[in-house]
Amino acid sequence: MSHAKKHYVFNIEEPVIDYEKKIITMIQFARKAGQIVYGFEAMKKNVINGRIRLLLLTKDISQNTKDKIMRIMQAVEIEIPVKEYSTQQELSTALGLPLTCIIGILDNNFAGKILNYINSN
Repeated sequence: MSHAKKHYVFNIEEPVIDYEKKIITMIQFARKAGQIVYGFEAMKKNVINGRIRLLLLTKDISQNTKDKIMRIMQAVEIEIPVKEYSTQQELSTALGLPLTCIIGILDNNFAGKILNYINSN
């Protein structure tokens, strides 16, 4: 009878983190908590009032709309992170909203988490 030691090799793979899903989930939680605004007019009002903590623009937003947003943000001289994310169709469908290209996150905690996930993606 052989008493040789058996050597086991374990191949442990790093888990794949689905940041896209985490981002959508955080935006959905923010929506359910009443911590988002969407659309140009709501964004404008909340930027002027200093309530927006993160501004998400869809990747298919028109250059004209993007220029208008940037002019508003320059006028109020408030530093708000702006990130491009997803498409109007994907984002609006995931959130159960009418077609929109602008989402404003009002809560610091949600904004921070979403920013971390976007930057990790």
